[in-house]
Parts: sequence; C-alpha cells; structure tokens
Amino acid sequence: MKRFFMALIGAGMLTLAATPAFSQSATVISTATIVTPITATATAPLAFGTIAKGATATVSATSASAAAVTFSGDESDQITVTVPSSVAISTSAGAGGTMAVTISRGSLRGNTSSNQGTSSSVNASSGSATVVLSGDNGGDGVKNDGLGQYYLWIGGSVMPSSQQQRGSYSGTFTVSAAYSN
Repeated sequence: MKRFFMALIGAGMLTLAATPAFSQSATVISTATIVTPITATATAPLAFGTIAKGATATVSATSASAAAVTFSGDESDQITVTVPSSVAISTSAGAGGTMAVTISRGSLRGNTSSNQGTSSSVNASSGSATVVLSGDNGGDGVKNDGLGQYYLWIGGSVMPSSQQQRGSYSGTFTVSAAYSN
C-alpha cells in the first residue's frame, strides 16, 4: 500500500511539473520619441579688439563684438543651453602667452529672431539656462519645415596683466544645448 501511495504521489508530481499553468508571459510595449537633432552654429566671435597691458576690456552681450550662437531644433521645444564660466586664450608668440577670459553668464542676451536689438536677458549664472525655440516660421522664415531657432549673444571680459606678453590671442569655448522637455 505504501508503494501504491508513493507511485500515486510520483505520478501526481509528474503531472504537475508538465502542466503549463506554472509558466506566464507578458506583453511589453516598445516606445520611441523622434526629435530633430539640435544644431549649434557659432556666427560671431567674442572680439575684444586691441587692449593695453594692465587695462580691462569688456564686451557686453548687446555689443556688436559679442559672440553669437544660433541653435536650431524642433519648433517651440525647450532647450537647455550650457555656457562655460571662462576660457583661456593664448598667443602663438611663445611661452607665457595666455590670458583668462571671463564669460558674463549672468547677462547673456537671447531671441527667437536674429534681431539682437530686440533680444532679452538670459541668466545662465549657474552654467545653464532653459530657453524656447521659435515656432515654425518664427526664426528662419521657412514655413512648414518644423524647425525653430534661438539666437544667443555672449559677452565677457579680459584683463591682461601689466606684464602680459605682447601679441594676438585666441582660443575657443564650447556652448552646448540639449532638449529639456
């Protein structure tokens, strides 16, 4: 009798193990969001002109000498623009020919049109600021292309020491943007 019950229990175990009621499945949804890649184009340098040793030169974001960057992406979307606090510029004349340029991140200017005169204040004191690209046809003049623009002007200051090496100085800095909505 004991063998009979053991055989019965064994058969029951085999039946349970083979039953598909213990396996489950789930349907997973796959999603994607398509965006137009953001483009950033430097359209003007931050140009200080000729500076005397020991003097401070400042270029405001409203000046014709301000750096200018144009961003393009999906219309009316928000982008976060990141601006460095400083940049080193140097001369090719020899050793010791470097200077620091301080970027005026707290007083940038921006607009959804290329008209610098009607731009408004953009505060990126923390290193970045969120702005909105223009609506379709708002910035580039092309209807129904789905692209929006944002124009950013950047000022800064430089103070060569009284011992600063003579020469022409230049350098680059990176202004970047990413979608934020």
